[in-house]
Amino acid sequence: MSKVKIIRLMSGEEVIGNITETMEGTKIVAYHIKDPAVLIPTPEGKLMFAKWLPYADLKNGITLEERFVVFSVLPQKDLEDHFVSVIVGGLF
Repeated sequence: MSKVKIIRLMSGEEVIGNITETMEGTKIVAYHIKDPAVLIPTPEGKLMFAKWLPYADLKNGITLEERFVVFSVLPQKDLEDHFVSVIVGGLF
């Protein structure tokens, strides 16, 4: 089942998206990300979205191996709602 999550990549990028985890037994082996966006902190202390890989065709999402992901967390409810409205809802 897909959930809106934030993952931090080994590169330092924090990506938010509809994420489905692929499991082998109890171990996560991959993350499939649909509607990926990068979270960018602003000098005013707010967060901004930027499409991740805007030059790529990601209609079907992208899969990352677990080894590229440092951690994954659930976003705060207001951030999740804003993501769904702006990115998933097509306002971006």
